[in-house]
Amino acid sequence: MATNPELELAYDYVSQTNRHLFLTGKAGTGKTTFLHRIRAEIPKRMAVVAPTGVAAINAKGVTIHSLFQLPFGVLTPERTDREMRQKRFSAKKIELLKSLDLLVIDEISMVRADVLDGIDVVLRQVRRRDEPFGGLQLLMIGDLHQLPPVVKDSDWRELSPHYKTAYFFGSIALRKARARVVQLKHIYRQSDEKFIGLLNKVRNNKMDSEVFATLNERYEADFRPDEADGYITLSSHNASARSINERKLQELAGQEFKFTAETTGTFPESMYPNEETLTFKVGAQVMFNKNDSYPDRLYYNGKIGKITAIKKDAITVSCPGEDDIVVYPVVWENRKFEMGKSREVEENIIGTYSQHPLKLAWAITIHKSQGLTFDKVVIDAASAFAHGQVYVALSRCKTFEGIVLSSKIQDSSVRTDVVVSDYSAKAEEEQPSAEDLRADKHAYQLDCLNNLFTFTELEWAGKRMQKSLFEHERAIQGDAHAKFHKLHEEVKAKAIEVGHKFLPWLSIYAKDPTLPADHPELTKRLAGAAKYFTEYLGNNLLPTLEEFGIMTDNKSVAGQIAERLEDLRLQTFIKLKVFESIREGFEPDRFIRARADADAAYTKRAAKAAPTKTVQIEDLTHPVLFGSLVDWRNATAREIEKPAYIVATNAVLIGISEALPTSKMSLQRIKGVGQKTVAAYGEVILEMVDDYLDGKEIVTDLFQVIAGPKKPAAGKRSNTKQETLDLYLGGKSIAEVAKIRQLTTGTITTHLAHFVKSGDLPVTDLIKQEKIDAMAPFFRKDPEALLSDGYKHFNEKFTYEELRLGRTAAALEEE
Repeated sequence: MATNPELELAYDYVSQTNRHLFLTGKAGTGKTTFLHRIRAEIPKRMAVVAPTGVAAINAKGVTIHSLFQLPFGVLTPERTDREMRQKRFSAKKIELLKSLDLLVIDEISMVRADVLDGIDVVLRQVRRRDEPFGGLQLLMIGDLHQLPPVVKDSDWRELSPHYKTAYFFGSIALRKARARVVQLKHIYRQSDEKFIGLLNKVRNNKMDSEVFATLNERYEADFRPDEADGYITLSSHNASARSINERKLQELAGQEFKFTAETTGTFPESMYPNEETLTFKVGAQVMFNKNDSYPDRLYYNGKIGKITAIKKDAITVSCPGEDDIVVYPVVWENRKFEMGKSREVEENIIGTYSQHPLKLAWAITIHKSQGLTFDKVVIDAASAFAHGQVYVALSRCKTFEGIVLSSKIQDSSVRTDVVVSDYSAKAEEEQPSAEDLRADKHAYQLDCLNNLFTFTELEWAGKRMQKSLFEHERAIQGDAHAKFHKLHEEVKAKAIEVGHKFLPWLSIYAKDPTLPADHPELTKRLAGAAKYFTEYLGNNLLPTLEEFGIMTDNKSVAGQIAERLEDLRLQTFIKLKVFESIREGFEPDRFIRARADADAAYTKRAAKAAPTKTVQIEDLTHPVLFGSLVDWRNATAREIEKPAYIVATNAVLIGISEALPTSKMSLQRIKGVGQKTVAAYGEVILEMVDDYLDGKEIVTDLFQVIAGPKKPAAGKRSNTKQETLDLYLGGKSIAEVAKIRQLTTGTITTHLAHFVKSGDLPVTDLIKQEKIDAMAPFFRKDPEALLSDGYKHFNEKFTYEELRLGRTAAALEEE
């Protein structure tokens, strides 16, 4: 690998830039080996896809359609736009696609332009970035001179108004992306320069009479290979290959043995890498269709041999000049890319297919031979119908002498797409230089730094959190919404806006030819920025978020808030870690690794941390009293048209329900209760506590520090209730009494409910009997139900005052 300059150039492009890359090259130039290296060595989070199920299994990836949930059929821009706007992706799929740094598309030659544009639409939508492929880097691997995309005439009629060609490079998004093309030139499969020259002329459609004559030197009419020689016939059609294999098998004497595949989990039939039922006889010529996974590597995909023994599941295969190989069923895996618990992109196995890695191999189609290497082949390409088939067939063989043509190659058999030839010629002229690579490295490093100082994900997470708190304000007690709004404004001022102020400096360094990673002045500035942001994010914001909590009696709301708060903490933690990575200087690989590792590190950290603080009412010592206080607070807030926390915060209500104050002095001892609160709401709060304590043996005034009676004189509060009753009996409405007494209607209703309980005032004087009848079943079923429960149950049909009276009436009926 180290001696191949094109492979090293491609590696540098994938690892050190974010430029889209098409890696192409003749058969046998090491494209598959390159993919293995990328997976093993580059820290970018990646997914591997392929256009067909079998290609995906071979590449250890998934199909394009399964990862991106694209509809099947022709994807005109109108259809893609319409269907993608209606598409809803799962949260896990969105998280996965947003987290990727690199998308590898294997066998790109078989991908249509409209499918690539479909991928672009999905990625831009999910990643919320209106640049080609949502800013995700593409590595496309394949050879356009081999198998083309499948395009029916009817398909092209739909596509032609939008595309000049159906090949992937006709993609509208890819043209905007200005992908680089690296062509591999060193051929590992063949070493004979004369043969390589012939293949190049076939590949590039530079055939003349001399080339045809040379190729047809390998023609032998009625060639009958010796079974021991291990020839395999490459045919352009399935029917021909199948006919040869069936005929050859029937010619063998002896017993037939059948082997049926076994599957587990999800493994669609369209993805089967081998026939579901294999039929063999001793003496059959077979080909391995999988690489040996064991260290001794006894066989590889494309190796030819002969069956010499069959005993139960053990098939013995003999290959010329080698020891016999005993073959048992092996497993192919169907994979799915997901975000794991460690927040790394994981390739999870969702299904398996178990079968012998063998197939009859007197003949195989040219299509299925792509990617394989043979020592000896018989080629029947007279009926080649697709562009590049003759080239694929010829290039499967290691040597020119190993080829036998069963039919002469005619000009009509060699079909090379002119569009492909023109594209390849232009790409070869524009092969990126060292200067191009340096420019792309420069742009990539600046992009990383722009991403670092642009707090998009953190800002978005904060907005989602704020939105949830606002939407569920009624279900959340206290001042969580106000507190978070204040925190969000602080984050904007101390992180987001500060980060934005650094962006103009980056635009200045963009004009400097020195790579940002090597720039001493920028390194110094980055060190200063790292110090500021790590201190703010790590010592201020993250601890604040970890302490932030809410109070609600709605478990669904609590779950949503916890989830969004957790995402905000995660985004803060990721930013903290990437800023930490530049304290000693900026280095792209370290930056990418820090970002990827932050996910895993946060997951471990979160597993040890305490859960989001959400207090449930039932966790309190006196939940019924607390619920009543919440109902009063919410009703009062609506009446005065102020946020609930202005009336009383969560902490205050908890303090009241825990301390059980019975005097204004005791009430004012509760943290957060000032003179204004006592003056405005002290009477009604103490009455609610008094009502709750009625008949209960409970210690009160837990914050009382001045000796004296635990309850104030009853007459004082009785007088205030009596004053309310006198005004009401004097003909004043509840609203008029509240105005005269400068109290809320809720407080006045509480006063009057006291007299309803004592029997001094008929409840029907305050509320119509039909309303009582409507509410009674609900409160009889649950006498301790909160007014807020009733408010929700009746879809806000009744006011809190009416519900309080209805609950009182229901309690009297039970007595």
